[in-house]
Amino acid sequence: MRKMRFHLIIQPFYYNYDFIEDICKNSKSLYKIMKVEILPKIMLPKYLLLSPKSPLAKFFMRKRKMVYLEDLLGELKKLFAYDSKKIILAILPHYILGFGDDLAGLTPEPNLSIVSTYGINERHLSKACVGISLHEIGHSLGLRHCKIKGCLMKAPCKPKNFYKGVYQLCKEHENKLIHMETQK
Repeated sequence: MRKMRFHLIIQPFYYNYDFIEDICKNSKSLYKIMKVEILPKIMLPKYLLLSPKSPLAKFFMRKRKMVYLEDLLGELKKLFAYDSKKIILAILPHYILGFGDDLAGLTPEPNLSIVSTYGINERHLSKACVGISLHEIGHSLGLRHCKIKGCLMKAPCKPKNFYKGVYQLCKEHENKLIHMETQK
């Protein structure tokens, strides 16, 4: 299979995550992505972060940094113009209102994926975030959820699916990628 003519851009927020190189390596081998670029870490504008407005909200939030999904999407659209050959992967440590409690990744727009490290067990953080990122990149490439155990695209995409660090696609998804590339 030839290299996919996609450019993966990884935008870390707040930290230089130690697992980003693993995302790069695995996305090149699994999806045959041609080019991967890691941008320098940046911070979200302070006005996007929610601040507690009551004692109950302060108790609930504690030290959590929270952001609304719609606000985050608006900011990401300002930073990245849509390009059908580019896949944007934003990685941040925030609790994202609109994600859902069990969700750590989402591809809400074509070629734009978000991964939140919030609440993932520290012991499994790297492996889980690599798996979730690869799952979301798969959605950006047009792959749908799968019911086959062990497939990277298995639904639901939860951190515990990747604690062992196994990132593979089922034959159906492998064939879909090959078919997509031969159609170009």
